[in-house]
Amino acid sequence: MNKGLKISKPKFVDDFEDIEDFYNEIVLSDKITNKIVDSEIIEGKEEKGMNIDSCIFRNVVFNNCILKNIDIIDTVFENCDLSNIDFGNGSIERVEFVNCKLLGAKFDECMMKDVLFKDSLGKYSNFSFSRLNKVYMNGCNFEEGVFQEVSINKIMFDNTNLLNGVFYNTSFKKY
Repeated sequence: MNKGLKISKPKFVDDFEDIEDFYNEIVLSDKITNKIVDSEIIEGKEEKGMNIDSCIFRNVVFNNCILKNIDIIDTVFENCDLSNIDFGNGSIERVEFVNCKLLGAKFDECMMKDVLFKDSLGKYSNFSFSRLNKVYMNGCNFEEGVFQEVSINKIMFDNTNLLNGVFYNTSFKKY
């Protein structure tokens, strides 16, 4: 993996539960805990202050979702389409985005800690005014991404395209 930046992996403490009623448990809920969500489409979900804890999302498409002030902890997104999702003002800790489509995703004013982006397409994503602590981007494309006034404490880019990115008032200090 990387040499020099230790990212804590998601911690799954309980057994995952089966989803019996997708609409009520995922679409209508403001809290999702210990679930595996596989091959679903989440359409137009708009929830402020949602909580996602100890979940795995596989092959899930998030269409027109606005999830501001979200709290995501110990979660993995695999092969998901999160294009244009709005996680603004959220808290994202011990989360992995693996082989995800994140075109135009909004992570502005987010607090991220121990976050892995691996083999993901994140062109035009926005991280403005966010706090990034131990974030690793490996094999990703964040071309034309916006990293304006981002507070960074330990970030690593490995084989990641940042061409034409905006880094206004963002400094990268050696760790």
